Amino acid sequence: MAHAQASLHTVVSPSLRSTSTAKSSKLQPLQHGQVFRTTLCNAVDPLSISYSRGSLQGGAHRFLAKASSKTSRRTGVNRSPVIAETSGPRSTRFGGVTITEDRASLAASDEPLGSRASYSTDSDSGSEAEYSLAFDNESMPGFTVVGIDGMDQDNLLMDVTLSFYEMGISVQSAQLLSENNRVVDVFVVSDAETKAAIPKDRWPDIKEMIFAKLKRRTVLNTAAGDPDLAEHVTFLTQTLNKAVRGDGREDVLEAAHFLQNGFEELRRKEDPRLRADLLRYIEKMEQPKMTAVIRLFYLYSSLLNVADEAHSHRLRREQVWASRNATPLWYASFDNSIRAFKKENVGAAELQELFNRTEYNPVFTAHPTEARRREVLTCLHRIFVLLNDREDPRLSPAQKVEVEVEIEAEVEILWRTDEMRATKPTVLEEIMTGLDYFRYSLFEAVCTTYRYAENSVNVIYPDEGLVVPSFIKFGSWIGGDRDGNPFVKPETTVMAALLASRLILAEYIRRVRACQDTLTHSLLICEVSSELLESLEEDKKVMKQIPAIRFDGDLFEHEPYRLKLRVMRHRLEQRLRGVNARLRDLGKAGMHDELLIDIEFNIDEIPGLDPKKDAYISEVQFLEDLKLIDSSLRKSGDVRLADRKLKDLIRLAETFGFYCCALDVRQESTIHSEATNEIMRLLQLHSNYSSLSEAERMNLLAEVISTPPPVDKVEELYKTMTEPSREVVELFFACADIMENISQKSIASYVISMTRQASHVMEVLFLGWFSCKNLLEKKSSGEWSARLVVAPLFETIPDLENMPGSLEALFKNETYKAILMASGGVQEVMLGYSDSCKDGGITASAYNLYKAQCVIQQLTKEAGVKSCIFHGRGGTVGRGAGPTHESILSQPPGSVDGQIKFTEQGEVITYRYGNAQTAAYELTVGITGLLKASHPATRHGGNYEKYFPIMEQLATAAEKSYRDLTDETEGFYDYFYQATVVNEIGLINIGSRPARRNATIRDKTSLRAIPWVFGWAQV
Repeated sequence: MAHAQASLHTVVSPSLRSTSTAKSSKLQPLQHGQVFRTTLCNAVDPLSISYSRGSLQGGAHRFLAKASSKTSRRTGVNRSPVIAETSGPRSTRFGGVTITEDRASLAASDEPLGSRASYSTDSDSGSEAEYSLAFDNESMPGFTVVGIDGMDQDNLLMDVTLSFYEMGISVQSAQLLSENNRVVDVFVVSDAETKAAIPKDRWPDIKEMIFAKLKRRTVLNTAAGDPDLAEHVTFLTQTLNKAVRGDGREDVLEAAHFLQNGFEELRRKEDPRLRADLLRYIEKMEQPKMTAVIRLFYLYSSLLNVADEAHSHRLRREQVWASRNATPLWYASFDNSIRAFKKENVGAAELQELFNRTEYNPVFTAHPTEARRREVLTCLHRIFVLLNDREDPRLSPAQKVEVEVEIEAEVEILWRTDEMRATKPTVLEEIMTGLDYFRYSLFEAVCTTYRYAENSVNVIYPDEGLVVPSFIKFGSWIGGDRDGNPFVKPETTVMAALLASRLILAEYIRRVRACQDTLTHSLLICEVSSELLESLEEDKKVMKQIPAIRFDGDLFEHEPYRLKLRVMRHRLEQRLRGVNARLRDLGKAGMHDELLIDIEFNIDEIPGLDPKKDAYISEVQFLEDLKLIDSSLRKSGDVRLADRKLKDLIRLAETFGFYCCALDVRQESTIHSEATNEIMRLLQLHSNYSSLSEAERMNLLAEVISTPPPVDKVEELYKTMTEPSREVVELFFACADIMENISQKSIASYVISMTRQASHVMEVLFLGWFSCKNLLEKKSSGEWSARLVVAPLFETIPDLENMPGSLEALFKNETYKAILMASGGVQEVMLGYSDSCKDGGITASAYNLYKAQCVIQQLTKEAGVKSCIFHGRGGTVGRGAGPTHESILSQPPGSVDGQIKFTEQGEVITYRYGNAQTAAYELTVGITGLLKASHPATRHGGNYEKYFPIMEQLATAAEKSYRDLTDETEGFYDYFYQATVVNEIGLINIGSRPARRNATIRDKTSLRAIPWVFGWAQV
């Protein structure tokens, strides 16, 4: 405390006169010129403020704000983006921009609802706090001098002055003083009624009020005080207000204002009477009006998310422009990360080797955590795009008005659109929603991400010849995950694969057409490679046979690139016609939906031409043609042209192939065991497979799948199976069909949920063998052919503990080891974060998952195979969520070796990949985390094993307490279901999958992990 006293006294006294002229031209000078002394008459603890991410009530408004102790400039948006009704015409400053509000308008108020802040006080600390407060009644007779010592922040004088007025205190003068990067705001005040100094007994209340004001001074995002952000916030809130008024709902605005002001007052100071009044007001509100008020708050937060996201993108763009490749960019950018490798003396060859083994694989799932409809999400996306357009400095005033009118129209649509679905979404709707992220965002974001990486590598490792490979891959469970979802059938999986293929083919056609319009080189003027000319001879033969494109052959006779691209487009269109024909067949089979035959993707068939004729067989052929053009351009010196649209197209083809996103298929282990038991009996291999021991099962399965598959029996046996077993076999038929007709890479993994023993993995291989579709077969030469990659999923705490034994049994089985090596030599293991948290609590879950990764790394290394850990994480901390970059770096050392696979679920997909600019940023921070974690020079080190005994004790104690409460406490589940929203979650139409496995039982096993974790957070 002595240090704080000295600091405040030395800043205030000596610098008064010298600072008043230089710093206070816009402020009233002190009415008394004498130098005053300041004493800390009241015990004021230094206050340190550090904001973290927070969320607005009704939405997930994201922001990060810090009041830095290293800068002498006050920055910040003074009014945070929450509605507040003004009492009359008022001017409010937003980071230097003055905005006048009408009496009835709803604008931004002092504090975001539900924000999260960390406030620490330490009166014994010798360090300088960010703010400290001092009172003095002796320096100026009849007045109280109040000094606020802290780092500078715009308009703090105005905010605190208003607080004084609210407390009935007159402010005679205010002066800003500065020295050594510290700032003191000095207020000379008196009681408004008595005109005397403020009595000491009122100081604690004044201190509390001012500290509350300082705590509420929020700066949005890291670039605090951006007037453009504040202006966007005001524009969007006022636009929504206008839409509500235009709908004749002035009563809704008034109700929202009353509740906003009332609860803000309660945040400042608890008042039981006021709280009771507010609750009575809510209880008496009619349901339609209450729904409208809730929607209003929700839509405010949604629009603020859009403004914040656009603001973050603009700041990154400005930082890139300002750096001009001379200074590092933000943490986790490619620039910052590649510089880290350079600093650690990582050579070009070593970095190239790291690039070559890198694979970054997000997998989208349809887990029901995104409550908003597809229509609402696309509307918000359009507003985001328009908000970015509105910032364009090239717009004339009239053009800016046109953009604003478009935004107003979109906001009106948002206000008039129901956020909730009237019925549960179908699996088809979930598939289309997932594909929308590729269409509206990811195709562009992937190209941008690769350009970011190449630019950084070329600047930091110039002339080293480093090549950035296409290491991004996407996966999907939507349409392939049937665990607990009876609506996902084998034909659903085929449909999901076809729809994804249709989308990427249409994107290729669009981009090939764009290249065709720009690569207009003439043979009369320039030269092209001989390889390209040779390929054109074959292409001309194709064009002459088809009247529909024969004319183009004559038109582009001297334009080789356009001629080549025209034939390539024809081959892509033929492939698309084939996909559309398959989708029409599915429609005839009972899947009647206009989404299957979308006019956007419909291409008229060429009369007399089979859709399969001339079509590309695989993405490999398409890539060969693209690279043929690329090579010709580069040989002739057209590098800049090759690096533009054509290179983006090559990147897309390498990333998405003809399948767009590889499907994972998931089913529960007992389903496979029951089907295996029945098939073993039908094949007369064993009358009661389920009665065998684990060792006997492993030996029998290994022996059977080593024999030729029963090609001559499978069709007959299939007809005699029970319906559940028949559907299991049909799934393997579907997987083979997808791989043969779309792409060998279109099915990524077969995930077995609730894997508890090694035979659960061997049973899936057995079923693949039985399908007789070349998914798994031992050839006559003794070599294995294996297209099926099986990934066991370990979810509960006991399953994680038993995992080492299961993996050891698999690796010791010679048949399994041979199959694994034939399929690529990589053992994929999936870890379930949500179910392990539900089973044993978050502490036991987190620690056992960490140990499991260490064990997987050790066992695969001993077995001589590579490992790929598939992280089945969700959107909350209890389900494994966290910042992507830091989360990857926090994995056990060595467990991330160039590749990572993880699920992205629900609202997290929207948050990270809803807009191309944000998606490029999220992909970047994830890839750079993967690169750092995969190299010993940059990954986090340390002797963590010394903490394992402590963590063992913590995890054991935490799990025991958790199980005692959830499993042993009588009446707990009755309380849990009544006190939480798990039942309400089950009623919301946010997912096709049922929310509960068994609605008649009240326990953990009947409730799915997602609603359990949501409910547990409330307990």
